[in-house]
Amino acid sequence: MTELWTSALSLSTFSPRNPDGSLPEPADRREGIVRVAGSWQKRSARGDMVGFVSLASLRGSTAAERADAVNRVVELHGLMGSIGEQLVLAYAAEQDAQRWLALPVEEPEVPWVGRHHRMAVRGLCEACAHFLLAAAHALANTVLRVLLLDPEAAAVVNASGWGKRGKGFPPGEHENKDAWLTFAPGGKFWSVTLVAAAAHSTQLTALVQCLTDLQSDSRFKALEQSRGGYYHRHRPQSLSHTSPRTGIATIGDGVVTLDLGGADDHVVNTDAENDEGHHHRVVSDALVMLADAMDAMDPLIADAARSCHVTW
Repeated sequence: MTELWTSALSLSTFSPRNPDGSLPEPADRREGIVRVAGSWQKRSARGDMVGFVSLASLRGSTAAERADAVNRVVELHGLMGSIGEQLVLAYAAEQDAQRWLALPVEEPEVPWVGRHHRMAVRGLCEACAHFLLAAAHALANTVLRVLLLDPEAAAVVNASGWGKRGKGFPPGEHENKDAWLTFAPGGKFWSVTLVAAAAHSTQLTALVQCLTDLQSDSRFKALEQSRGGYYHRHRPQSLSHTSPRTGIATIGDGVVTLDLGGADDHVVNTDAENDEGHHHRVVSDALVMLADAMDAMDPLIADAARSCHVTW
């Protein structure tokens, strides 16, 4: 008997269709995330005007200090706008993943669904994770730049090794990679240096606490860990008929043993890491987590900025 299996797949679109041509409805529309994303995106349109108005409230400062603070306020509004866009892009990818998950894996009217289901869901979840991680990094660097509005906090930050490499984190700096720090669960800059820099101010401390809560959240850790599978390890294919990632040869007592599996499954290699349901749970949990953190940080950023004598 001839055995057939799929050895390669391609997708021409990420959008699934029902047999009648309509899009499946996501089980959870997550409308609150759209509200948060829109609120942050709108910040960007106010950046230049808020910077202009801030100039009047900084009259007691030197010209250099006023210029730096104004430019930071403008940059902060721009950063918040871009983070809002990244959140809504992550949202769109997660909603499409839900649409694929809503389709039956095996459907006579659309026989290709079963073969493409896992590949599409995983691809969309990886796109969602990409935007979520980028937004989380930008969010942390936004909090850093709020602290840099405060001279006492800025002195602590700039005295650190990270601050020296960042050369003061000048507003509008896009070329120096050291001016944009990586936000990861184990990053001591965020959990130690930034906490120390904010210690003298209740407003700054509240903002940094919200960031460190995000940093230690198990959902963020799961999202960051998933990145390793995308960038730093052998990402498994979505197909069942692939080369085993662990190999087939073992050695013992000088003898090499090959394991080709059973007669009926020698070409089928199951891998827990290509489970589309698992990947969707990781990114959907992280999506909600990040939106909640942004919602909580929005007023804290405003309070912290005002405590540094700029208009918000």
